[in-house]
Amino acid sequence: MTGEEIDTHNISVDEEENSVAIRVNPRLYKTHFIMNAAHDLTETAGYQHTDIVIDGDPDTTIVVKFIPREKKTRKELLNIAYQFNSLLIALTTTR
Repeated sequence: MTGEEIDTHNISVDEEENSVAIRVNPRLYKTHFIMNAAHDLTETAGYQHTDIVIDGDPDTTIVVKFIPREKKTRKELLNIAYQFNSLLIALTTTR
């Protein structure tokens, strides 16, 4: 792995749809933390014009999908996922 590569096994980018989906293990992160992290990202991190879809099985995998209303590059979509993951970790370690 080079300096810029990050393991993205839980992230799926769809450039044609202009979306990024993050798979989250609900056994590690409670549903309310997942929802709060998604909300915080759109409200405070400059992604106010981004739609969110949260779906999945609360016992196995939750999928959080961000769909920006403005076209984003693959790198920008990955950045949304990285920021979401960082917020999720921060929320679960501070509350």
